[in-house]
Amino acid sequence: MSTPYVSHRRLVQNSMAAMLSAIEIYNKPMMTYRDEVTVMLIVNAWELALKAALRKADVRIFYPKKRNEAYRSFALDTALSKVTGKQLWPEDVDGVGVTANLKALADYRDRATHLYNVEGLGALMYPFLQQNVLNYRDFVLGIFKKDLADSMTWQLLPLGATAPAESVQFMKADSSSTPVAEVKHFLDGLRRYMDDAEAAGGDTARVATVYDIHMQSVKKVTSADLTVAVSPTADGQVVVKRADPNQTHPYTMTELLAKVNAKRNGRKITSHDHQAVC
Repeated sequence: MSTPYVSHRRLVQNSMAAMLSAIEIYNKPMMTYRDEVTVMLIVNAWELALKAALRKADVRIFYPKKRNEAYRSFALDTALSKVTGKQLWPEDVDGVGVTANLKALADYRDRATHLYNVEGLGALMYPFLQQNVLNYRDFVLGIFKKDLADSMTWQLLPLGATAPAESVQFMKADSSSTPVAEVKHFLDGLRRYMDDAEAAGGDTARVATVYDIHMQSVKKVTSADLTVAVSPTADGQVVVKRADPNQTHPYTMTELLAKVNAKRNGRKITSHDHQAVC
């Protein structure tokens, strides 16, 4: 029995349909199971797009057939390794970073598929989701010359994020709480993907979107840009170290330059050299 023929154009068509469906669902914030369904569709969109890239390059996309079983096309991990091995990533798309991003989303999908996700993990995945859509757009455009933006209202991409509903609960030092332990385990995995990508020389900007935080004086946790947890020491005391920067670092850059120039009777040092003397 011959291997079934699969058109890369049809794969791309279905892939883009899955990605557009994911974005549409994500933009319905009151929908139950929104984050889980979005990630499932995004991972499916990538599996189809990666296999389309392989087919376009005349690379087989099926596992070896077993007797009395149907053909099975490549899963995400295999498709990623094949695209990397065949050097099919577009020139401006870093495959290491994109792979790390996709593995993080696949982990989230697997948690939902095989069990469930702890409440609040969706907010933690937001930076990965937003960057993934941009990665996908660049990948499909680079290989198939199809722009996702032509098929959607670009302004409807998710542009805001909220902290987990129980942000303080997530940061409790008591790891015996099951939800906290699950979140910690998941976060450790996300950090590992980012660290591995960086160690491999990948573009970490392709892994997750990073936000600038503008700190403000607020009185409500719900209004905070950043929530920080402080773990007490073994004896229950919080270690506080106070230092006045005006005392520990009393000189400005201008004063430091003046002092160094006074010591040096040769070339005058300018502000462009401050990194070398400060």
